[in-house]
Amino acid sequence: MHHQLDTEARQLRAVLGDGFPVTLRPFADLGARIGMTGEEVLAVIRSMRDARAIRRVGATLAPAALGYKASLCAVAVSEERVDDVISLLADVPNVTHAFEMDDRYRLWFVLSAPSAARLEIAESELAARLGAADRFRVLRSEEYRVTASFDADGAPEPERLDVPPVEPLDDDHRALVRLLQGDLPLVERPFSRMAATLADCGYDADEQQVLRDVQELVNAGVVRGFSATVRERTEPWRIALTVWVNPHDAGEAGALISAFPEVLHCFDRRVPGSGRAIVAIVETPDRTALDRTVQRIRSAANLDAPRIAYPLRELKRASMRFFSEGD
Repeated sequence: MHHQLDTEARQLRAVLGDGFPVTLRPFADLGARIGMTGEEVLAVIRSMRDARAIRRVGATLAPAALGYKASLCAVAVSEERVDDVISLLADVPNVTHAFEMDDRYRLWFVLSAPSAARLEIAESELAARLGAADRFRVLRSEEYRVTASFDADGAPEPERLDVPPVEPLDDDHRALVRLLQGDLPLVERPFSRMAATLADCGYDADEQQVLRDVQELVNAGVVRGFSATVRERTEPWRIALTVWVNPHDAGEAGALISAFPEVLHCFDRRVPGSGRAIVAIVETPDRTALDRTVQRIRSAANLDAPRIAYPLRELKRASMRFFSEGD
């Protein structure tokens, strides 16, 4: 029985990579590609989820298409207030990554908002809530890369900056996007279940309308597709701060470093006593992989060895939440 489930799970993972159909009965249509019924597909997905082989089945959304912007920020807080500020950051839905560093600016976080103007307001409002008069924000001109969102397994979601923002969505489409951020209902007709949820919330929606709207979002690039998030990461992964001091050409070095897939965040910063530096947050499965990655970066960018510091704690990593309260 276990062997049969493993075989079916492998087949299902492979076919999910070819795209999830936006149809009345997507699980049945998915199963037809590999000789399974819709109920069999659902049973295998539920078994994989219960075994924690997959974390989520659902839509992947494109922040750039929705006009969302993100920024890397930091605040200086006293020792006695650290835990209180951490708790507050954990509860803010548009903070997607937060970590503690042995730095003057002790708590770092990625903040997102539905526009550049709203991002400015959100950063100021959050700083006021944190009670942090001394704060730091990486300017847009100093950014080389900011990872704004993570999938259900904690892996960085791929960035698609080439997708132009769509026209502002109406309330019905915004409500649908909020629903699509969750798990796709594991029932024969999931879009019918979503339509019922929208109707219960006061929106004028039926199954056919939801299907049309979802396909419209797919065509516009807002929805990249539907897939299963497979549990693959060995936890905990090692995250480290690397500081590359006084590169010969900071712009070229920043572009090269940020191109490495192991780099989550990369930016230009003035380092007291050292001048200009490229700062990169690097994530690898273990210390050996980190050393190899640092050496690859050194060779590619012709840089001196960096200063390396491990965060005291990684506090939060999450998917970006679209159209939360206040957005």
